Amino acid sequence: MYHVLKNLGTSTVTRPSIHPSSETLPLPQFKDKEEFRKWCVDPNTDHYFYSLTEGLNPHNRVSSSNPPHKLHGFIGDYDGANLDTSDMSKVVDELNRKAKDGWTPTWVTKTYSNKLRVIWEFEKPLPVDNEVIREKLMTSLVVKTGCRSIIKNGGWDECSKNPAMNYELGTNWIEVSKDKIEVSKLEVLFFDIAKKTKGPKGKVRIPMEVIKDKVDEMFPNRWVGDFEEGARGPLFWVDDGVDRIGAVVQEGGMWSFSTRGKSFTTWAEIFGEKFVSEYRDKQVAEAIEDIWFDGSKYFVKDGDRQWSPLTKEDMAMRLRLAGFSTAPRKKGDPASEQDEIFAYIQDNRRIHGSAPFLFNFNEIVTSQGKKYINTQADLRPLQPADTGDTQYWPHLFDWFNQWMDDSKSVHYILTWLQYFYKSSLEGDPRMGHSLIIAGHADRGKSLFSTYILDLIFGKACDAGAYLMGTEKFNKELTESPVWYIDDNEGGATAADHRRFTEALKKMSATPKVTARDMYSAPVDIERRGRIVLTTNTDADSLSILPNLDGTILDKLMIVKMSSTHRPWFLNRDQREIEDTIKSELPFALAWLANDYIPPKEVTSGASGRFGINTYHHADIISLAKDLSADQREWEMLTFWWGLRASKDDWRGNVSALMGELSSYDELQVFTRQMNKNHFGRVIAKLASQNKTKLQKSLVDGVVEYNINLSR
Repeated sequence: MYHVLKNLGTSTVTRPSIHPSSETLPLPQFKDKEEFRKWCVDPNTDHYFYSLTEGLNPHNRVSSSNPPHKLHGFIGDYDGANLDTSDMSKVVDELNRKAKDGWTPTWVTKTYSNKLRVIWEFEKPLPVDNEVIREKLMTSLVVKTGCRSIIKNGGWDECSKNPAMNYELGTNWIEVSKDKIEVSKLEVLFFDIAKKTKGPKGKVRIPMEVIKDKVDEMFPNRWVGDFEEGARGPLFWVDDGVDRIGAVVQEGGMWSFSTRGKSFTTWAEIFGEKFVSEYRDKQVAEAIEDIWFDGSKYFVKDGDRQWSPLTKEDMAMRLRLAGFSTAPRKKGDPASEQDEIFAYIQDNRRIHGSAPFLFNFNEIVTSQGKKYINTQADLRPLQPADTGDTQYWPHLFDWFNQWMDDSKSVHYILTWLQYFYKSSLEGDPRMGHSLIIAGHADRGKSLFSTYILDLIFGKACDAGAYLMGTEKFNKELTESPVWYIDDNEGGATAADHRRFTEALKKMSATPKVTARDMYSAPVDIERRGRIVLTTNTDADSLSILPNLDGTILDKLMIVKMSSTHRPWFLNRDQREIEDTIKSELPFALAWLANDYIPPKEVTSGASGRFGINTYHHADIISLAKDLSADQREWEMLTFWWGLRASKDDWRGNVSALMGELSSYDELQVFTRQMNKNHFGRVIAKLASQNKTKLQKSLVDGVVEYNINLSR
């Protein structure tokens, strides 16, 4: 119980076999208290300096390197100026009279300076190896013992709360009570404090239900009753057959009032470091699962599962709610759990921005070596039904088989749709042709492009203004797999029409778009959606068609709807039409994805880029050419050729040709309005389309044409 030093200059502790009250060690005479203090620390002094505190190493003096481990009693030191110690029997009577129930001191003794020390010995030592609970225990002992006021004019010294104190043996040891402080009193004291004291938190805060499951798994039937903070029970992790209540549940582990364990045992010590580490990894993974950092903002999913940017302050609030503290991880460590999470996110959850990668189902997409949040990762094509049996989609089946002007084009448009749908369904959409559908009014062109395709692919939007150059590229376009244009768009001027043709050609050939999303920096992404242009077959409507020269035709699928087939939806109200389509479309898609096999002519020899061969309805091609400005130039050349007396080859450059044409009175009505640069481009284009009749060559660095329209 008593731990003794020979002098206060040594660190070696002995445990005497006899009680200090039986020791008789006379003191030398000292001229003053200062000389006494020097004698106490002199390494040659061989005396008796006692403590009731046992260090972690019981053979060494308690110090910062050998912290307190067990407290065998409590010592009150009194040095009041008016303290009367002349009659020790009165002191003993006063101690017995004032002592609180069950907390009567065991001994009282005089000090070198004729003052007092009062000693409360414990039946069983209190565990004090944890600094937090040690400080609370010492404070509570002051209250329980009533040591501040138990001696009149005592002058209780605050140093009594320091468990590292060592005291000179003193004289006149008198027993106040034969009973030491009972274990039950000490247990209540310890448990009352333990229930209110958070132990070391460790690396992670683990929910009690998880801990309880682990207790039941590793130590079955060792704990009875609720397992929650403050609950008392046995030291279930100590396998010694003792089930006496001696421990208190706390957040980071178990407080225990027992010599069989430490005052605080962490979950890692009870269940193993692996259990705690794995839970911590899981907790961190769950906390950061939907968190990404772009260098300035943190991106999380909001209540609608949409990505939203947050400031660091907002992110810190979310981490607090998730259980990550701002307090230092341990004493002397300025970093907190939140700091650790922030650092991890910044190092391992870094992105360069956000953009919509359509039908790529990964939430984080690597593009050109950089990571981006995919803002459209949840976009999915309409899922097919379990069967494609035509009995479940009679209206659409009849329409899809008869809606085109010829049966051949039926297979081309179905294969076009199949190729886009299946690749999108697989999360790997492939490039494909832009689609032009021409036909009479009320045949379902717009119904297909704006409603059915919207249902199938999740979104379709009007891209006419963008392709015409009257509106800038916008967020809605980046998020739409299908862009549609109808014949109400189109160029009011030849320049507008050329701009539209070039935009359509560019988006069909190299569909790169610049996405600006969620306040992030612009991101260039590849768009693998489809463009669908619908038009009636009258001249005004067909004027929307792009210039169908050789450089764009291979990127277009051009079909014509039947003028004789009467579609099922005629004379039905809009709601009935939509309900029918919604009901039948999943079955039609099942048939398209699983049952439909395109004819070989549609796919055989097709380029790997677009997957299927092109189809151009001859009537639409002819009508489009007839309406084009280039066709007027060709007609003028044909008119000129008929006026020429000679049918021999004509040879010369563009300027010479313009002069030749102007020499005919019949053609001057045309040539007066001609622009030399524009005419040069048209002749070059016509030469590429009519290589036998207009032969282009380079002579001495000058482009010349050999023309013979009779060939």
